[in-house]
Amino acid sequence: MESPAAEPHATHPAWVISEGKAARVEPGAFDPEAERGAVKEYRLSDIGRYLLHPGPIEIRKRLAGCEVYRTRGRLRRWMQRLDWRKTRRSRASEIILSGQKLKLPPLRDAALDAHMRRIADELRGFDSFGRRLGRIELREVSQLAGICEDIGGGYSYLKLQGSPEDKVRYLTAHAGREVRVTIHRAHVNEGLFELRAFPPSGFDPVRAFRLLTYRRDGEPAACVLTPAGNLDFRLLDPAAVKYLGLLESTLAACATFRRTFEACFRGAARPVRLFFNRQLEVDYSKAGFPEIYRSVFRAAEAAAGHRNLVKPVLNYLQTAVSLTYLPTGDAETDRPASHVCILHDLRALEPLRKSLPAVYAEVSRRAFSTEAGRFYVLDSITGEGAHAD
Repeated sequence: MESPAAEPHATHPAWVISEGKAARVEPGAFDPEAERGAVKEYRLSDIGRYLLHPGPIEIRKRLAGCEVYRTRGRLRRWMQRLDWRKTRRSRASEIILSGQKLKLPPLRDAALDAHMRRIADELRGFDSFGRRLGRIELREVSQLAGICEDIGGGYSYLKLQGSPEDKVRYLTAHAGREVRVTIHRAHVNEGLFELRAFPPSGFDPVRAFRLLTYRRDGEPAACVLTPAGNLDFRLLDPAAVKYLGLLESTLAACATFRRTFEACFRGAARPVRLFFNRQLEVDYSKAGFPEIYRSVFRAAEAAAGHRNLVKPVLNYLQTAVSLTYLPTGDAETDRPASHVCILHDLRALEPLRKSLPAVYAEVSRRAFSTEAGRFYVLDSITGEGAHAD
């Protein structure tokens, strides 16, 4: 894999990270606790920097309602012990959802836009959410948590600030509307990256940052330098670099995935999230024979009857690289689409070395090497709701 930083506009317009190379750099200049020893340097794009940055990001979600947690007094707890059936029926919390889902697209005419928003505000008076929230005795409430609706219909909690009265006022004023939500960083969970905070015009294929990997206290460490050579930030989880290398290799190996990725970071689509998943729902022992193996069998001149030797190994050591996005066009939609590229670790094919050596050799020829191992593209899935969760 060649460094895309040399000529990013000519090879991969939307690149992420280059191949790592040994560097003559003293990491102690940027990290006083760094150990002397081998240092590896990568070129990092704006996208790569965003994925690794440890700082908080801000996205927007629709505030769908709230969950009310009530304080159970001593008498109520004692009565519930007497009647165990009532204890099972009783709920410690109540969920209140807003019925308003009106979303107004921005209009070119400022006067018309303001008029439509006034009408939307008037319609809020017919939503029962505010009336139900107003009937709650706040002295009986121990906690109020907002509930946000995410793209694709999922829900998540929103931590509210202030007194119970402040929280009620916020919920009443913003229910049914989009609100700002702060997330601790783009790398939300293991293998899961939130992409919505990436600025629409934030990718410059020529700009490159320096990523240095080294060791600190016997453990892997890494930091990112600005294009000017100053310290930008230190990585909280240096192991996350492996995801970027796997993503860059996927872009190089799967042309359809690369086109989708480039559309997301060139303004033709809006990126939502990136997920590296090892628990797939696709069972290739029962599904149709993947197209890559149809091609491999033709090239290796293998008999069709040998397919049953291949299918059992396809369900092991898989990694799905899933990119969820919102297509854009004349009529924007909140219905997400996904492009899933399924990578297969070459180690899973070890049983074929002796039984089908020609097939193994042909697949090995098509595989690519990363710091995480050798992989090849097993399958590519696209469309609305396509996923590998």
